[in-house]
Amino acid sequence: MRGSFGVLVDVPAESYSQSDVGCVARVIRVERYNGRITNPGGLGLVAFGGKTVIPTALLFSRYRAFREFARVDLAPLTIIIGKNGGGKSVLTRLPLLLASGLALQAEAPLDLTAGGVSHATRFEDLIYQRSAQPFSLGAEISDGNRTLQFVTTLRHIVERHALGIEAFELSEGQERIVSLTAARPEDIGNPAGLFRAKFGAAEAEHEIRIHLVGLFPTNVDGNAEVSNQLHERRELFEKAFVMPSYLGPFRSELGSLARIPRQGVRELGPRGERALDIMGDDRLRGDGMLVSAVEDWFEMSMDARVKLEMAGDLPRVVVHDPIRNIDVDLADTGAGFAQLFPVVVQALARRVDRILSPTVIVEQPELHLHPAAHGNVADLIADTVATCGNRVRYVCETHSEQVITRLRRRVAEGKLTAETIKIISVGHQSAVEDAPEPLRSINLDRLGNPDAWPVGVFDEAFDDLVLLREAAQQRLAADENQLA
Repeated sequence: MRGSFGVLVDVPAESYSQSDVGCVARVIRVERYNGRITNPGGLGLVAFGGKTVIPTALLFSRYRAFREFARVDLAPLTIIIGKNGGGKSVLTRLPLLLASGLALQAEAPLDLTAGGVSHATRFEDLIYQRSAQPFSLGAEISDGNRTLQFVTTLRHIVERHALGIEAFELSEGQERIVSLTAARPEDIGNPAGLFRAKFGAAEAEHEIRIHLVGLFPTNVDGNAEVSNQLHERRELFEKAFVMPSYLGPFRSELGSLARIPRQGVRELGPRGERALDIMGDDRLRGDGMLVSAVEDWFEMSMDARVKLEMAGDLPRVVVHDPIRNIDVDLADTGAGFAQLFPVVVQALARRVDRILSPTVIVEQPELHLHPAAHGNVADLIADTVATCGNRVRYVCETHSEQVITRLRRRVAEGKLTAETIKIISVGHQSAVEDAPEPLRSINLDRLGNPDAWPVGVFDEAFDDLVLLREAAQQRLAADENQLA
């Protein structure tokens, strides 16, 4: 089946009908992979050359723990792994920071609290080793054939406790649209200033006054054509990074609301604190499709009866306790289900276009769950990626070996393509004697085998088993010596 923008996308499913599939599904039932159907395209993205655009790469240099220029390509599902303190969360949350600087109403180049997350205490904390050097942030978007890319170089102005744009470059494919460099140091950090500009392929520089908002120039004095191009390209980037749906590692355990749910809410909040608003709004004012999907997923994947009850217009999530044969509030069931609930709502809300952002981010979706359930969470995310096809970029930071193994298994089974998944290893070492790489992109082959793997990541259980066996053998040998 050919999608609305002419791209074939395979989507594995079992119980879906063609009218039920895609991010505009009528009924979502999350079942095991079997058949193969396709995504008919959908909503929420902006046209670029008659097609839809998505974020395809994050670009940065001298940013936080990463000194050298780095390009992180975003697959439909990007998994971020690594040891603690290496910069996984910094990388995972970068789309939020970029989105703050791409908004047309941006108040500053970057918002340190973008998306309800604290990205840094001070601006200098964003810079590698807090040096006086500039740092760069940027992104690439694509419609599958054409690409747009921007890189903004920023400098921390100590005396003004502010960030300012020192340079900017925008290109389409390999062709430059505009390149800007601040002409005077005193203009860095101002909403407008003199820049040395190059337009298109021409190498001649023109000193011209530029107006800036956020990370982007908005107007070029005396050049309406370039100004219009900047407006159009900025809008594409803003739409591609609009309101990333982000869930952090510590999520709300709220099981009920003491007020009527918000109307038309489309954001979960960084802790999933609005998950009940979304569910309650769907039951009160919508078609109940999302509520049914969430309840079905818990029953099929977790063997748990999780239900949304309404006391008049006040929502409450209850979980059936099979031992006592009673329903209890979600907040009273322990951390596992409560932490998982926003993750499930996020994934299924994206499928039915309740959440519209093309970027979905979740940190440690396996948090507080028994390892046996980690694979089911991986399938939840993989199903969402497959259902939404190339229209979504899912970014998942995980410490779970089971999540990685389940995804590799799905590739080996042919139920996900290897190109669907990219693993980013932070602080990567292929061997103990190797110097660490800040970032390593790991690809899977069609059998689910990675082309590289970091030493010491997910090896702990095996290492402990080896040491356990050695300790047991030594103790038995000592016992035999004593008897002798």
